[in-house]
Amino acid sequence: MAFITSFLSLPNEILLMIFEMLDIASLFAVSDTCKLFNLLSCEYIIKSFESPELTLRLSFNQEYKLKPQVEFRFSHVDKATNNLVFKPKTQRQMKFYNSAVVRKPNLYNVALMTDNNNEISCLSKENFLPKTAPISIKNSGTFNKTHKINRYSNNNLQLSYSFSYTVSTTPENVKPTRSGERWITPTEFSCPFEFFYPQEDSVYKRFMNLFGKQRGNKTSMKKLSKQKWVNSKLIASKKYEQMHHSVSTPNLVFH
Repeated sequence: MAFITSFLSLPNEILLMIFEMLDIASLFAVSDTCKLFNLLSCEYIIKSFESPELTLRLSFNQEYKLKPQVEFRFSHVDKATNNLVFKPKTQRQMKFYNSAVVRKPNLYNVALMTDNNNEISCLSKENFLPKTAPISIKNSGTFNKTHKINRYSNNNLQLSYSFSYTVSTTPENVKPTRSGERWITPTEFSCPFEFFYPQEDSVYKRFMNLFGKQRGNKTSMKKLSKQKWVNSKLIASKKYEQMHHSVSTPNLVFH
C-alpha cells in the first residue's frame, strides 16, 4: 500500500487540486481508498452531480413488456442522513397493472448517464442495483420503500437506498385499457455516497491485474484472499489516523 501512504504525505492543497481534475468515476474510486480521500472527495462528487449533463436513470419493467425509464437530477444532500437525494427531471406517470396473474412491476436498473459519454463511460454502463426491487401498486397512496444492498469498501458495507412514489387509479380524462390499471408517479430516490461504489472491489481487481502480470504468476495471485486485501486497506486508514494530527482538513460545506 505504498502508493496510498505516499499520497497521504502530500499537503491537502495538492490533493484537492488533483481531485478537482478527476471525473466522477475516478472520484468514487479514490473515495473508497481511505478516510482522508473519502472526506476530501465528497465536495467534488457533489459538484459533479450538480452538473446539468449528469442524470440518474431509473429503469422499470413488468413482465418484460412495460419498460418505462425516468431520469432524475441531483437535488441536495440530506443533512440528517448524509444521503444524496435525487428528484425527477420532469413529472412523469408510468402505467402498470395490478393483477393476480401478473407479477408486480420492479425497479431493475439504476445508472448514471451523461451527455458527454466519454467522461463517465464506465459508470454509464454500470447497473448499481445488484438485484431487482419489487414495487407495490395494489393500493393507492404515497409510498417510500427502502431496500438493502451490499458494497465493498474499507468495510464490507450493508447500505440502504429508498425510492418514493405515488400510486393512483386511471385518471378521469384517460380511458383505461384493462382492469387493474395503476399509474405510478416517482417522486424521489435517496442513497448514500457508497451506493455508487463498484459492486466488486475495483482496487483489489486493479492490484491483481497489475501485479499478477508483472510477476508472471497471475494464477497464484488470484488465490490471495480478498478479505486480506480489504484488511490491508484498513491498515492504510489506521496509518492515516496516526498522522491525522499533522494534517489540516478543509471544512466542507454542503449547499
